[in-house]
Amino acid sequence: MNLDFLTIDVGTILFTLINTLLIFLAFKFILFKRVDAILAKRQEEVDATYTAADDALASANSDKEQYAKAMAGAKEEAAQIVSRAEKTAQREGDAILEQARTEAQAVREKATLDTEREKVQARTALQGEITNLAMELAEKIMEKEIDKTDHARLIDDFLEEIDSSEDGES
Repeated sequence: MNLDFLTIDVGTILFTLINTLLIFLAFKFILFKRVDAILAKRQEEVDATYTAADDALASANSDKEQYAKAMAGAKEEAAQIVSRAEKTAQREGDAILEQARTEAQAVREKATLDTEREKVQARTALQGEITNLAMELAEKIMEKEIDKTDHARLIDDFLEEIDSSEDGES
């Protein structure tokens, strides 16, 4: 039996090592440079994406803070506007009430004056009526001579006319 295939040949080992080294160097200079370039480019893209995301997050946080400040300012301004509106409404309401009170007082005074004037007019009219009745009574007395019963009857008629005049005017 021949065991030649199990023998170690130094030339074959050297040839195989040199071939392997040459293939490795060829891959390294030809293939790995391209793969390294692709990996480096991809790493740059990933880094740029992370940087853009960090910038967007920082910008969003900044916008959020500005929004919160703006909302706080808007709430304060709204509270001031409401406060001013309430004060203005209170002043206007007070002015309207004061004007209504003044007008009511003027109406009351006018009504009082009108009532007093009507009383004076009624008294004047009543006095004139009494004077006319007294004159009529005097004329009747002068026209005829009266006795005590006629005199009492005339006085009673006179008093009834006065009573009916007062009842009709009040």
